Amino acid sequence: MKIINKLLLSLSLLSLAGCAGDDLFQDVAGPIGDGQATFTISTDSSQIGVITRGEETEPVITNMRWLVADTEGNIIPHYYGRLENQFTKLTLEGLQYGDYNLLFLATLSESENEAVEEPYTFSDPWLVNQNEGSPLDGLYCYKKLPFTIGKGSNNFNVILEHSVARVYVDLEMPNLSQWRFIKKVSVTFNEEIPASLDAGGTYSGTHIVKDYDIYDPSGVFTFTTFPSDTPVSGYVEIESSRDNGDDFVQRYDFSDLNLEAGKITTINLDYRHPERESGLLYVAKQEQWRYDIGTMLLPDEPREVFYNNNERWFYTDEPLQVFLRNDGKLGVRYYSPFTLKDVKVKACFNKVSPEWVNLAVIEEVNPFEEAFFTLPITQQDCIFDGESGRKVKIPAIPDLTSGDVSLKFEWDKDDPFMKKIAEIKLHWFIRFCAFGADEGHAYWRHMDATLCRHAASCAYNMTYMFSTQEFLDELKQWDGKLIHCGTPVVIDNIVAGINRHGGLNMGKVEGSFVVGLGGGQTFGMADWCYTGFYPDTTPVGANPHNIARDTMFHEFAHCLGYGHDGNMTYGNAWTVLCSKVLVDLGHAQRLPVSNITDVTSLAAK
Repeated sequence: MKIINKLLLSLSLLSLAGCAGDDLFQDVAGPIGDGQATFTISTDSSQIGVITRGEETEPVITNMRWLVADTEGNIIPHYYGRLENQFTKLTLEGLQYGDYNLLFLATLSESENEAVEEPYTFSDPWLVNQNEGSPLDGLYCYKKLPFTIGKGSNNFNVILEHSVARVYVDLEMPNLSQWRFIKKVSVTFNEEIPASLDAGGTYSGTHIVKDYDIYDPSGVFTFTTFPSDTPVSGYVEIESSRDNGDDFVQRYDFSDLNLEAGKITTINLDYRHPERESGLLYVAKQEQWRYDIGTMLLPDEPREVFYNNNERWFYTDEPLQVFLRNDGKLGVRYYSPFTLKDVKVKACFNKVSPEWVNLAVIEEVNPFEEAFFTLPITQQDCIFDGESGRKVKIPAIPDLTSGDVSLKFEWDKDDPFMKKIAEIKLHWFIRFCAFGADEGHAYWRHMDATLCRHAASCAYNMTYMFSTQEFLDELKQWDGKLIHCGTPVVIDNIVAGINRHGGLNMGKVEGSFVVGLGGGQTFGMADWCYTGFYPDTTPVGANPHNIARDTMFHEFAHCLGYGHDGNMTYGNAWTVLCSKVLVDLGHAQRLPVSNITDVTSLAAK
């Protein structure tokens, strides 16, 4: 019997771990019956799945073991078996008519502490936690299904049940940025818990959990364990650091913790940090997921958002916006395809203190980021570091408004994109418009969010180019050659017109012979012009004056007040000189957005 059982286990492991989904039949010596049974397998819909960054993900079976036992609890050989369709169907053949038990053990996430034994009876251990001091900490399902083999077809549905409990350590802290101080989190149980799961579905043995490290850089502290018939007590130890780098350890006791199979239980702790009254919001890169951070101008962003002047707009010399929203949250919007580092925000709480204090540090602002942060000062009394070096205590302001605080901010001064933006001398207001797209206009069509990103690059590059000495030098070479209404255009008038221009309302144009419309602050181009103006779309040494750039500078000439009577729009003059300077600057990587791939390479979500 023992030899047959070993053959059975070998068959089970081969068909499950190595050949799942294949037509695998294995013959085991012994009397063969005529019975056949088919089992359709699913898992318990209750979720104790893998928790990542505060979210549960549906667990997926990665391995499955199965055994057949008689009604007395003895494991018996099965003669033919096939597991298929990603562990969703098991077919048994060759069983004699009678009553049996089918035993399943499924792995959803493996544990380093796991040991799988060879059971011969219900009372023999099957899944064992072999590491003293650690919980099982893996995700498993079990099921014992009585079934009967008779004449004809026998079909059964099997729902595998979770065989472990999940524990989640949740820290309450008014200032989310203090998560970055945590270096280690460990759990100890005062009472022993089961050490194994028997083939018959009984938990047995004794096991201790002591100083088990559950720290994860994501800030989600969780583990799984065999369940316990009685509640357990214990403690959580948290090693943290202070602002000055000193480490310390605090102990948090808990009791009456229920460990039930298939259930999540939470240890709620009020995190005690010596600097818990700090009002500084520090958004670490690895902790960004904790905050309300999104991305603007994604492909699925609706028109109601990107056409809204309260939601989407910027100045060409100010792509970063930091402001206080009406609900008291600190808002950040960044109209750039590049990551910006080390944004520091200072505040002056006008009604309380005249001193400027450190309000927030954001380690990274992502491309086209839109974020809203709850400030600690709206939750509790706070202590801030002032510019003078002293500590400034500000009472809690639950209903914080923009009238209560003044803001100023700075960023990494070596940032390549922002260094180029600093050279822009034009304070143009940029927004996105539908114009007559909804009124059946012959040429105006709707923008999409991705096209708005290219339009932003167009605005940055134009204003940067117009701010350079290279543009002024090239323009002077055309002195007396630029004509409007039969009269040479005064170069200084062009420069003055550019400098006093207020900005652009950018839209999309489509037509058989019309690829652009412009005048005043109205500026529209075909979508392929918005994507075709980038310098890297033209090889070095090739003619820089393509149709996309011709359209861009043609329409902007209309925005400056020049018509078609002259070479400020047609005639290979104004559009040629601008195209040359733009492409030369781009090939030298001097433009804010020199390459189309700077935009197109961004993630779509």
